[in-house]
Amino acid sequence: MEQVTINNVSDIQADKRLWLEGLLGQQLRENQQVFIMVFTPGAVPDEGTRRAAAARIERTLDAAERHAVERGITAEEADEAVAEAMEHVRSRQS
Repeated sequence: MEQVTINNVSDIQADKRLWLEGLLGQQLRENQQVFIMVFTPGAVPDEGTRRAAAARIERTLDAAERHAVERGITAEEADEAVAEAMEHVRSRQS
């Protein structure tokens, strides 16, 4: 069974935050959240677990959409931000 936790960076104790920053290779900002999932590769979850996961994903996507609408962020701006983030990650992996 998978385990998921989401924490506001501002709520994470200083020593744990430093450890996460070391693991991630970047400094965390106060307005960010950390999403951590633990799972067993190759293990197929049962139907109830899959439905619950799908519902959580749907809630997350709905919240992201509300956030974007409240702040006037267009789909194009969101796509550009994702592309920029992906390029940043790819350049760090090279």
